Amino acid sequence: MTTFSESDSFWKGGNTLKVPMELFQLNRQRLCEALRSHPTLPSDSIVLLQGGASEMRHSSDHEPVFRQESYFHWTFGVIEPDFYGAINIENGESTLFIPRLPASYVAWMGKIKEPEEFKQIYHVDHVFYVDELESVFERIVGKAKLILVLNGLNTDSGSEAKAAHFEGIDKFHVDKTTLYSIINECRVLKTDFELDVLRYTNKISSEAHKFVMLNIKDGKRKTNFFSNLNRIFS
Repeated sequence: MTTFSESDSFWKGGNTLKVPMELFQLNRQRLCEALRSHPTLPSDSIVLLQGGASEMRHSSDHEPVFRQESYFHWTFGVIEPDFYGAINIENGESTLFIPRLPASYVAWMGKIKEPEEFKQIYHVDHVFYVDELESVFERIVGKAKLILVLNGLNTDSGSEAKAAHFEGIDKFHVDKTTLYSIINECRVLKTDFELDVLRYTNKISSEAHKFVMLNIKDGKRKTNFFSNLNRIFS
């Protein structure tokens, strides 16, 4: 089990809440415990989740604001696009697969993080590149093991969760039926860490609504209004 310090947090700066990375490790631990209690699931199965993909607006080079896929963020806390994540159910070992970005990205994004840096940021056991998925899984997944992927219908939106896929996954035994209901149940039951985050977001939302009600006036320009609001809550 990883030992965490106060600085091991997800933080957006200013007065925003520091979310401990322990929150996500605990979520992975709870998921593994729930899956290990499954009556027919081999304990040496592997969970594979695919994060949200980077996109461009139509045919342009404009990138919309990225929002991480919810199940992936709940499990790993990763905020960047085009990641995969795996968990060994038997021992809880976690692995991230990061996109291999071209050197030219430095001009737009600054320094490109190396695998070891992501390992430290997200407190996982291993980090490889996405183009290594097939070779890594050939090493860690034997014929008797299963890869559990997320696949199921969201009854609120009517949309289906996207099952993780990579070139070569057809070589392995893939289970698309077990993970969805179990991870959903884990997400329903909140940890103390998650309750702290919910209390914070509710408080900020309430304060913002109070500010709007106290300060909105007929004819007031929207640009100046929201600029003041951002300064107060940043």
